[in-house]
Amino acid sequence: MTTGSGARPLRADAVRNRRSVIDAARDAFARHGVTASLDDVARAAGVGPGTLYRHFPSRDDLILAVVTEGLAELHRLGVELLDATDPLTAVNRWLDAYIELCGTFDGLAQALTRAPVHESGDCRLAIDAGTALIRRAAEAGTLRADIDADDVWHLAGAMAWVNGQLPPDPDRRTRLLRMMLDGMRPR
Repeated sequence: MTTGSGARPLRADAVRNRRSVIDAARDAFARHGVTASLDDVARAAGVGPGTLYRHFPSRDDLILAVVTEGLAELHRLGVELLDATDPLTAVNRWLDAYIELCGTFDGLAQALTRAPVHESGDCRLAIDAGTALIRRAAEAGTLRADIDADDVWHLAGAMAWVNGQLPPDPDRRTRLLRMMLDGMRPR
């Protein structure tokens, strides 16, 4: 593993430390949201704060590292759904997965919709896949042609936030997503 293009490979202990920090952050984010104390994350990982910040210079870098697999899966799903027979069903499936990811940790929806996280490579690939699905559905006439994909991401992030703030309701995400898609259909 390397730290960036052209960088030297990480030593084995650095790879272990990085993995420990990501695992500790995932646990802390699950318990306290993405605003969890980074000092507590470092302590739980068995490293000092300097080690944490050497691997992850900002909180957003750490958030991205924790959710990178989910973002990659969103990208894969979007690419796969481009061949779906029904473009609106494809958009629905992808948005449902996006909202689920955004709701993984308290505060994650907000983090995924702001720069620099929203503009990161992994997030951008996932969003681009969803944008392609929205574009395809608009071209097929199942969504309005004036739909702005960025507005869709903001609405989906808001749905994830709402789900996290209210008492559990397993059907809420489905109902909210259906209402949103109904509002995006041609009149």
